[in-house]
Amino acid sequence: MAELEVSANEEIAKISDIPPTDPASFELRIIDPKKVKVFRASGITRLTFEGDRSFIKASVSRAFPLSDPSHYLGFLDGGGKDIGLLVDPDPLDSESRKVVDDELEKRYFVPVVERVLSVKEEFGSVYWKVETDRGEAEIVVRNLRDSMQELSASRVILTDVDGNRFEFPDIAKLDGKSQGILSRNM
Repeated sequence: MAELEVSANEEIAKISDIPPTDPASFELRIIDPKKVKVFRASGITRLTFEGDRSFIKASVSRAFPLSDPSHYLGFLDGGGKDIGLLVDPDPLDSESRKVVDDELEKRYFVPVVERVLSVKEEFGSVYWKVETDRGEAEIVVRNLRDSMQELSASRVILTDVDGNRFEFPDIAKLDGKSQGILSRNM
């Protein structure tokens, strides 16, 4: 028992030796859209703050991709560290806005399912043949419950084995055959 107390005290001493994290490292930098340029050089997205610094590789993502996709864009550098948050991209210059929109389109590419053509299950995988706004697609899902995200009573996102997402924006608006196939398989 005494050994256990000594080892617990040693662990507490080790933990207390860890220096506290600098609060400045958690500061959120709000990006001024009038003082930033987002552009591509040799196919790589770059970001430059006017009169300050440049990032030779930058990526953009939405802070709230479902509830507020038009605002609050986060930028990361090539190492995955935060650059800052752009609250509203509308005031960006036209070139920067186009690059940001293109990057977001690539990142959040989600075809919308317009019709379910067939669903079959084989060897523990479910194969969906669907018609989307981007053409026909086959979706392969291993575990339907883990691969389906219900966003509302009628809106569903289905993620396939490769991480591709497909949206069913309103199941109630699908044709009768598609609804029948869905009701048997969901």
